[in-house]
Amino acid sequence: MEEEKCIFCMIASKKVPAKEVYEDPMVIGILDINPASKGHVIMIPKKHYNNIYEMPQEEFLQYMSVARAVGYAILLSLAPNNVEMLYTKELTKGNVTPHALIHLIPRYNDDTINHVWQPQKMEESDFIAVENTIKSAIEKVKSAEAPKPTKQAAEEQKKPENAVKENKPPINIQRKIVVF
Repeated sequence: MEEEKCIFCMIASKKVPAKEVYEDPMVIGILDINPASKGHVIMIPKKHYNNIYEMPQEEFLQYMSVARAVGYAILLSLAPNNVEMLYTKELTKGNVTPHALIHLIPRYNDDTINHVWQPQKMEESDFIAVENTIKSAIEKVKSAEAPKPTKQAAEEQKKPENAVKENKPPINIQRKIVVF
């Protein structure tokens, strides 16, 4: 989907009004206009990504850190029992979200939110096949080429004296795209 046609990009660029609870250069948090409960917030990356798997690792980690902090603020301010963090491309059948979003949904004793599914029957051989398939994919992801370190991180790594002053070992900044 083109960014000009994405409602969430239009919200992030202030072309469409929203009830903002948080904003920084990368993320905006808004109250959902169709909330699952009081205080339901949608965390929107300002840059258009179709899903969270397209986001560069560093941006994703920052995005999740901000979502976690906003979730904590919801806990402190509205006193729900919990705040669920939900990511999905399809909130209801046929309602596909065209933008990577994290929903922060406060849960209360009297809410009507109901995550129900019919448990699937699987044989032991099916579990083993699925287990091995996922493990194989994880190994492929782990062996993916590591991105080059940022310029700042590379320079910090060259300065072990900074780590010695703080009585910490030098940081190894080499990480794969997905960290396990």
